[in-house]
Amino acid sequence: MPESERKHMKKIRGLALVLAVMLAMMALPTGAMAHGVWFARRSDRIQLVCGEGWKDNAYDPNGLLEMKGYDAAYADVAVEPINGEDYLYIEPAENLAVAYVCLDYGFWSNTPEGTWVPKPMDEVEGATIGTHAIKYSINYLGNVDRVQPIEGLLYQFVPSVDPTKLEIGEEFTVQLLHNGEPMANVDIIPDVINHHTEMIKTDENGMATVKAANGGVNVIGCEMVVPYENEGVDQKATRSKAFVSLSFTLYPEEDE
Repeated sequence: MPESERKHMKKIRGLALVLAVMLAMMALPTGAMAHGVWFARRSDRIQLVCGEGWKDNAYDPNGLLEMKGYDAAYADVAVEPINGEDYLYIEPAENLAVAYVCLDYGFWSNTPEGTWVPKPMDEVEGATIGTHAIKYSINYLGNVDRVQPIEGLLYQFVPSVDPTKLEIGEEFTVQLLHNGEPMANVDIIPDVINHHTEMIKTDENGMATVKAANGGVNVIGCEMVVPYENEGVDQKATRSKAFVSLSFTLYPEEDE
């Protein structure tokens, strides 16, 4: 097959996969577990927080699926997770600029009474809806030379500028990618920490204009209902939920 035709087929497969994900998102209802993850300073540690709005939740640190670090030029930097009792934290190297995290938040099933419990469906009698919750997060912990997408990630937000260099209130754009392809018409949350119920949609190129809203931690996120990755293999869930987030911290100047 000629190289041009192979590239064309690859593009078609990518678009088809994105379309399949989008159709699944429209067909399935949303529910609980709308929590993202991001890094923030807690008790003098750089801790991986799991939450939404004002709520932070405990989680199983053994649910970490992947953690990667990058320097200002996006070269690999070692970053080691450290387990707390019910959270993770890191002791970042001086040259760590960006950290990627993928966290398995576990299985959640809806009981016949309508209560969500943290168990797979095959352990909850009468459950008809089960969710496998997975969190994906890009965190800007330091300056970068030039913002770029990170290769090989399933989901990511890509900011148009280095977000750590923004002024509070300054607008910029983010692009939501799935396997490197833009995701159009997706609801995103411009400010997960302070206004987590307010949403805007990405355009046809997967882009949306947001604002550096906070003096402190800023988190942009979105939650998507997608097909359960082990459908037909086990009976633990009927769907998966992917929460994708982008975080950065701004440090306002203070008077002496």
